Amino acid sequence: MPKNNFFAFIFLLITACAAPSDKKDTFIPDNLSRRDKTRYQQYLIKGKSLYRQHCSNCHQPDGRGLASLYPPLAKSDYLMQDIPRATCISKNGQEGSIVVNNKEYNMKMPGVPTLTNLEVAEIMTYIANSWGNEYGFISVSDVKKNLENCAQ
Repeated sequence: MPKNNFFAFIFLLITACAAPSDKKDTFIPDNLSRRDKTRYQQYLIKGKSLYRQHCSNCHQPDGRGLASLYPPLAKSDYLMQDIPRATCISKNGQEGSIVVNNKEYNMKMPGVPTLTNLEVAEIMTYIANSWGNEYGFISVSDVKKNLENCAQ
């Protein structure tokens, strides 16, 4: 099997093995080129893994948050109103009170400063397009620009 076909086969195998609930709960924009759709799906896969590693303890694997302690990311008005702000929070953390879906939360969120711009883009693409969120692709250049403009 030629090398290119082998990698295409492996990618298809990996994406085909995703749980059906993952596919129906993840937004895939219609306007992506074939190349961008492949890259977008790679971001979703890696973003999910990074989310589970760094975020799901508090925000839960399904993005619904934890009672009145940690806000939901699923169908989150706070997240979707300002993706650049959410990008900054994912890397740098946040303190103080916020209101998410008309409910106040005041738990400190530590950032993950060791994340690369690519990893932040993957996590943000995953959470902004899962659990009812429909934002679209968040590129590394978007993340770089957003992080340069974070309020300090």
